[in-house]
Amino acid sequence: MKPLTLLGILAVIFTACFVGYIFTADTLFAEKEEDYRVGLVMELESGFDPFTLQIAEGVYLLGKEKGVVTESHIEDSVEKVWGATESLIHEYDADIIVTGGFYTVTQMTSSALANPMEKYLMVDTAYAAGEQPDNLANIVFRSNEPSYAAGYAAGMLTETRVIGFMGGVHTDIVEGFYHGFAAGIERAEKERGVQIELLADYTGSFTDAALGYESAMQMYDAGADIVYQVAGTCGTGAIRAADETGKYVIGVDVDQSYLAPDAVLFSVVKHIPQAIRDTVLLYKEGEDFSGQTISLGYAEGDYVGLVGYMKEVVPKELISAIADIERDIADGTIIVPEK
Repeated sequence: MKPLTLLGILAVIFTACFVGYIFTADTLFAEKEEDYRVGLVMELESGFDPFTLQIAEGVYLLGKEKGVVTESHIEDSVEKVWGATESLIHEYDADIIVTGGFYTVTQMTSSALANPMEKYLMVDTAYAAGEQPDNLANIVFRSNEPSYAAGYAAGMLTETRVIGFMGGVHTDIVEGFYHGFAAGIERAEKERGVQIELLADYTGSFTDAALGYESAMQMYDAGADIVYQVAGTCGTGAIRAADETGKYVIGVDVDQSYLAPDAVLFSVVKHIPQAIRDTVLLYKEGEDFSGQTISLGYAEGDYVGLVGYMKEVVPKELISAIADIERDIADGTIIVPEK
């Protein structure tokens, strides 16, 4: 049996013990009058996918920092998010509220507008111009950048010269993944001197694994030997499809090789826990990013990248070439398209 990862442990703990429950770091770390109070609001109606697990892990790490205490509200429905947020504001007196996830955006944005003196930190939400509240900071990841590296790798590895991209809900953020991936494939085409067909499908869901399975199977049946899935829990269906067919899949958000070691080529990750920790600690020291979008990519440090290479399939020379591409993106030599 493979040992549980930290994310796996968190999933078990949260799911088994904390649905609809309030827990605090005060029980582990003595609270002082000057402690910085961090609140977390999450919902489990759409499930604990790798993205939301990382947000929870980020607040968990903050609770271990000196001078920081945390309180987390893990709710079993989106409708309870508003009440949980009000509790963090008026009962816990949180200095900042951390949240994220496609299904919490509407309620959290409304809460920020209704409580203009409070501070909010959202993770990876695409706000249209003028829609982001002035008291809410938004961490976004330039996922098009590691997707470019992933597209290059897939383009160099494909034998059928057919590659699939499977998105969940068709959002601007998921589109960024697609355009970076497509540009990376184009680079591989030029190096190999071949044409590669890119299939694309959006399931319309981040939660329905059956839809992900069906979408991926259609791409494999159409000749794809590699599928890049960007669809949350829905994407786990694509991983199952790859495992069953003997094809390959690219993981997302976290290292997903533990789900199918013989099918996941590598994973495109966003180091969300580190980003949350770093940003909130800056808030604690007096920085204020309210109303701003904090954009993180290769140039800002270790916030995005490729991990968990299947070394039996991905040769050392290709891994080295990917590292060169990542450095070129970081220093601006390569400009990766977002659209």
